[in-house]
Amino acid sequence: MKHTSAYVVSAVLIGSAIPLGLGGSQTAQAASHTYYVSPSGSDRNSGTSQAKPFRTLQKAADSTAPGDTVSIMNGTYRERNGGADVVVISRSGRAGAPITFRAHPGHHPVINPVTAWNGIRINGASHIVVRGLEVKGNNANISLAEAERGASTRKGKYNGNCIWAEPNKSSGARPHHIDIIGNTVHHCPGLGIGSRGADYMTIDRNHVYSTSWYTVFATSGISILAAQDVDRGDGKKYKIRVTNNTVHDNETKVKWEQCNCYSDGNGIIIDTLKGKAKAGERGPDYQGRVLVANNVSYNNGGSGIHSFKSQHVDILHNTAYQNGRSTRMESYANIYAHNSTDVKILNNVAYGRPGQATNSKHNNINVTYDYNVYYGGKAPEVKGAHDIVANPRFVKPGNGAGADFRLRKGSPAIGSGKPLHQVPTDITGARRATGAPDRGAYASTASGAASTLGKAGPDATAGAKNDKSQAPSERTAEGTANVKDGTDAGTGNDARTNGDSKPLAETGAGVGVPLGIGAAALVLGAAIMFLIRRKRS
Repeated sequence: MKHTSAYVVSAVLIGSAIPLGLGGSQTAQAASHTYYVSPSGSDRNSGTSQAKPFRTLQKAADSTAPGDTVSIMNGTYRERNGGADVVVISRSGRAGAPITFRAHPGHHPVINPVTAWNGIRINGASHIVVRGLEVKGNNANISLAEAERGASTRKGKYNGNCIWAEPNKSSGARPHHIDIIGNTVHHCPGLGIGSRGADYMTIDRNHVYSTSWYTVFATSGISILAAQDVDRGDGKKYKIRVTNNTVHDNETKVKWEQCNCYSDGNGIIIDTLKGKAKAGERGPDYQGRVLVANNVSYNNGGSGIHSFKSQHVDILHNTAYQNGRSTRMESYANIYAHNSTDVKILNNVAYGRPGQATNSKHNNINVTYDYNVYYGGKAPEVKGAHDIVANPRFVKPGNGAGADFRLRKGSPAIGSGKPLHQVPTDITGARRATGAPDRGAYASTASGAASTLGKAGPDATAGAKNDKSQAPSERTAEGTANVKDGTDAGTGNDARTNGDSKPLAETGAGVGVPLGIGAAALVLGAAIMFLIRRKRS
């Protein structure tokens, strides 16, 4: 009996170390496909070869299955006649087999919404990758005077977003595991990249500029609104990441319809993750953690980066320069939290405008500012023990195409930051020093690297025609009020500036833990077998 029990335990342990799908019989998996799209193609084609591509992105999107890729070839893609969006992604991939929408290698397609509500809309789908595309809105053909006269909640022409993810209104399915990587997104009258009610979002290495000008919905360059957990949230694990983006010249120039006031136009906002009902949103407070790191945000109308009515947010190693440019509303600070809980704001560089708020402590609980460099603007309302007020000495500060926010020799940001293993590299991919890293998005070890900044777009002046209407159910909004910035000093990440400190989040579940358990099981199983054989002998 003891021998039999030992064999059973050994078999169970060894069996538990074998990944699912590798032991026993396997279910045959359908082969993945690549679908090609070209404006010169036809939706009657098979779409499975470059010689016979589909004509529309919608046909390709509606043909996909988990693991498939949509390879988008050169050309300009606009909404169909009467279409609400250029493309709606409603089919989901699955874990390990996402559906990918990408530029065909060597090609540079342009998705160009004109009267559409969205260039790309992810409609309740999951496990989706959008990579290496340009989404170019129609701001150049809309004047401010026209927008002020004609903008309404029913006209996509003035409110169109570049890339947007939202729940499916019919099924209630929420978007999750969405990767938006390496895209150039600009000149959409609505937001640049955003989500509402989503989870497991990664927005990485995008260039987002000149958006939000003409919408009545108070949008921003990058926005995470009212995120909802699709599983059990854990405030110690990152589920949403906004990293390595360059965001500039996003500004609202038309009043927000909800308050008839000007609001937002931020570079990056983490918006209403708690107390959603008070803002007209649905669902419980978001319990996952959000990482906002290695972003460069400059010359936006509202803030550079901020957390608004949110919780479990880490804002680390970002560079913000002269945001709050809008003269239509009270100036927002560069990097801050407002009405938020459990927010860490560490190792950032914020260079303000004269008279601009530097940060704030309004209505916050457990919000920590520390290891930041501040310059310009007003004195900080709250100052951590290791915060510095000094010129960060950028290589070439400015709001034009030639701006360069790397650190010059002698910068107080060099070698004075707090080690954070959550951000081991900078915006260029250069490794950060492990002992005392540089503050801001750029490490001085990347001083020889090319600037990641893009060119700012000119203000739009031309007029346009042909409005399209859209049902109110298709609207998008951020729901952020025109409010004063703020935060309270709270507990730090090992800084211990105000009470007990708590560690920052881990990077999330990965293969390390399961593999470690599997390896331990194998070792334990082998040990049991050895003892059995030894006893027999």
